[in-house]
Amino acid sequence: MAISLPRSLQKELHTVEKEVAHVKDLTPEERLHLVALVCQASLKILKLNPLQEKVLAMRDPLPESTIAALHRLRNEDESS
Repeated sequence: MAISLPRSLQKELHTVEKEVAHVKDLTPEERLHLVALVCQASLKILKLNPLQEKVLAMRDPLPESTIAALHRLRNEDESS
């Protein structure tokens, strides 16, 4: 028995390219404005969360490769 995707997931009806087409031609300033709007919206949603403080305290640890790169860049900056 063949399994078919739900109509909402069928590629010919719903493509990422169609969703992001309006963003492709934006200037960096316009993109930054959209990012700022998303950040503002996320903060408004976060304020409704009863675990707001816990969420804000969460931090993902930096990968070792990033830490090493930061040390390398700092050392390069100090020696120039």
